[in-house]
Amino acid sequence: MKKIILGSMVTAAALFAFPGMQGMGMGSGMVGKPLKGLKDNTVLAEVDGKKITVKELNYYLQGITGDKRIRVQELPAQHIKKFVSDYVQTLELYNKKAKSIENTPQFKAAEMKLAVNMWIKNRLDSIKISDKEAKAFYEKNKDIYFKTTPKIKARHILVKDEKEAQKLINELKGLKGKALEEKFAELAKKYSIGPSKVNGGELGWFNPKQMVPEFAKAAQELKPGQITLKPVHTRFGWHIILVEGKQTNNYMPYEKVKPQIIAYLKQLKLKNELEKLKNSYKVKYTIPKN
Repeated sequence: MKKIILGSMVTAAALFAFPGMQGMGMGSGMVGKPLKGLKDNTVLAEVDGKKITVKELNYYLQGITGDKRIRVQELPAQHIKKFVSDYVQTLELYNKKAKSIENTPQFKAAEMKLAVNMWIKNRLDSIKISDKEAKAFYEKNKDIYFKTTPKIKARHILVKDEKEAQKLINELKGLKGKALEEKFAELAKKYSIGPSKVNGGELGWFNPKQMVPEFAKAAQELKPGQITLKPVHTRFGWHIILVEGKQTNNYMPYEKVKPQIIAYLKQLKLKNELEKLKNSYKVKYTIPKN
């Protein structure tokens, strides 16, 4: 399936996060049971008499990741001390060192940019896409984004000599079903010079375009359960092909791609909102020309 790509406008919503935090709450790298009995007012640490509560830590983690779903109560117990330690260090550096730069122009600019990014993230999360909208997009764009490529499942025996290939075909004629597959695999292991011989000539599922034209054409003309009755010549040698299965042009199931469609439509709606906002104000650029 082709990727659904959105421009750089929405990528600004991606907030910074320290290692191990991005995607928390979604099972990304965070494995383990949560700590039982944690409430918002549970005190996790005291720094110079100031109590650090679960609620305060939640706000911190949600702020640096841009994910309001993150809650300490749901995170693996073994990580809690690290998160508290990080917050305490940040708090102490802010109060004793970094707080002094709040009034600098650079800080104000960075604060403004962060506020915009957080607003974009929050707005994106709040946009609702109905099943009707998602299904309509799927039906309209099935041939663009959700069409699968034809695939063939086959085995082959590769030999150097046409007469040898024809002799093997003669041994396979008249066999059907499991008997044909077993005999084919047996001959492949014994006579094939191709690397797939160890697997009884098994090639698995492949797109015909991946194969040399002569091989692809012969495989496409066969029905599942059929073998080539004449050896197929390619630059590699002479092939006997057994087709085991075929997948024609089809579409990815709607339910499988629904989450991706919803995410894309949410981004598209936000992009349109931002474009309208952009068009609502007038800008006269007075940048000097070289």
